[in-house]
Amino acid sequence: MREFLTEHLGEIALLIYILYPLFKRWRNRQKKKQEQASTSTETTARAPGPQQPRPAREPRPKPRHEPAVAKRPTDLDFLAAARAQLDRLEQEASRLLTRAESDSRLVRLVPALREDLLGRLDMIDRSLGSSPTLSTIVQETAVLRGLDALLRYLKTMAQQRMHGASSFVGDADAMADACYAPILEFARARGLDLRTSQPVVVTGDWDLSIVPSFASTRVAPLRLPVGFEHSLWRWPAIAHEVAHDFYFSLEPLDRELHARLGLPHEVELPMSSGELDGAWLQQVFGAWLPEIFADVMGTVMLGPAYVATMRRAFRNPSSPQRTAAILQDNALIDEHPPARLRLYMATRVLHHLGRHKEADTLWEQWEAEHADVRFYYLPLGGQWVGLSDEALHSIADSMIDALIQRPWPELEGFHLRDIPGLAYMHAEHAEVERLSSDLARGETVDADVRWIMAAAVLAAAEQPTLHDQILQAARRSIVGIGAEAEKAEPPRRLPSGTIGQALVASLKEPAAIREAIILGAAFSRYTHPRWR
Repeated sequence: MREFLTEHLGEIALLIYILYPLFKRWRNRQKKKQEQASTSTETTARAPGPQQPRPAREPRPKPRHEPAVAKRPTDLDFLAAARAQLDRLEQEASRLLTRAESDSRLVRLVPALREDLLGRLDMIDRSLGSSPTLSTIVQETAVLRGLDALLRYLKTMAQQRMHGASSFVGDADAMADACYAPILEFARARGLDLRTSQPVVVTGDWDLSIVPSFASTRVAPLRLPVGFEHSLWRWPAIAHEVAHDFYFSLEPLDRELHARLGLPHEVELPMSSGELDGAWLQQVFGAWLPEIFADVMGTVMLGPAYVATMRRAFRNPSSPQRTAAILQDNALIDEHPPARLRLYMATRVLHHLGRHKEADTLWEQWEAEHADVRFYYLPLGGQWVGLSDEALHSIADSMIDALIQRPWPELEGFHLRDIPGLAYMHAEHAEVERLSSDLARGETVDADVRWIMAAAVLAAAEQPTLHDQILQAARRSIVGIGAEAEKAEPPRRLPSGTIGQALVASLKEPAAIREAIILGAAFSRYTHPRWR
């Protein structure tokens, strides 16, 4: 036996290892059954007490059968939602219109509120009240969303004009109005359909520019950069932006002018110098036509003062070749002509206005500051190629002559110089010379805002050290909307604690935060700078 155990010890150990867990599990089950049996016996042996009736079980609620697809809104639901949004917009727009009609600072928003906003809401009201189909309701709802955004933009314009805290916005409005007034009056008299009624000055951190056909309304935000009001040399640029708005507000003008002159709207960079013939040089003016038109109109409206500010804005004596560089916009020619060419064409306009001496003087000053520039430079294949200035100047001369001397079919056959009250001619120059001497002495004057600012520019050009004094006298001479508002409602100085409290309170008002965000977004659409 001992020998058997010794020989099969391994097998025996393996069997024990396998069987022992099974045996232990069987013992545990038997022990649990015995405990359950003893517990049942004790319960039966006890004397039973009085039988208590068991409460009846509540019937188990039947599960609800949810539909596989949620209930879809009906046409009436869409119509009710559109009606609610329409009613809200009408109430808010009517309140803002009532405020604008009684506040001189907001009066130029009235056409947009009454015609572009409430007029469209009235059309939607009639559409929704005539048993519309679902398709019509959806379309009108999309239009309502756009009008909701427009109302927010107009609110932010109103907020900035009511809380600007300076008369500058009113003075700039007056300058823009003076430049636009002859054009608007001519358009009304001749039945021309302009899409913009008047510019609306907005200040902020952007380049000087205007937004024609803003949200398909009658207002054109005129965006002026911070600090604009502190330099006389910037103010004539308002005439440039007004000309841009007129150019794009008279709908067929851009298309028909390009067609009449035989010029394309866009010009691609040439692939080789072999393409740089006279035909290509002629075509390149098509890309520059809107800017050329704005410079022509600015010179016609303000005369030598406009060209003098161009010379100061564009001058670059440290790198004169840059003023003759033809810039590119990706694969296209940039919409702005070279600075040197712009100044040359402006002096050509002065000759047409009879200001020959001023034209020659300004061009000589420019050439003296930018010596040895005898070419225009075009980027081609990674390097600059020189173009003859005589060739470009010859084309520029013929284009300016065509714009000034030929009648305009888009203007009922009128010449630009013949628009009543628009052109800076000999009588206007005499008036400007008279005003210049008064402004140089710091005196206020009573005249058309255009001639006040033109006189101030020429006076400051003659006596640069008196720039600030002349600017202040010119600003005092302008009866701006902002100045009137400040006199009627003087600013109230808040205690230091009130400012902090107001800031904390505003952070708790989502509507105030939303309006602040909209103010930045409403005018942030990018456009190429119009004045450099």
